[in-house]
Amino acid sequence: MRASRKALREVIRADLQAAHFGLGIVVAASVVVGLFAGPVVGALVAGSFAVLFLVALVVMFLRGIRGSDAGRRAYLFAFGWANWI
Repeated sequence: MRASRKALREVIRADLQAAHFGLGIVVAASVVVGLFAGPVVGALVAGSFAVLFLVALVVMFLRGIRGSDAGRRAYLFAFGWANWI
């Protein structure tokens, strides 16, 4: 059981490179949506991910994680999904 959980954690683990790529995708998608649907909709796309990041950061602070480690973990949570694209 322990080995299977460890293997699962390794499969779903996100790294900073994937998170940077995810942030780039969000910025590009916000620009494209802003060009085609209007700047308000593009801002909503970017703003929703900003809110997701801030909520994750608040959760990290509530869990007792402070400093740059909290920011890194929230960043990985908000944008690390690009690992699966």
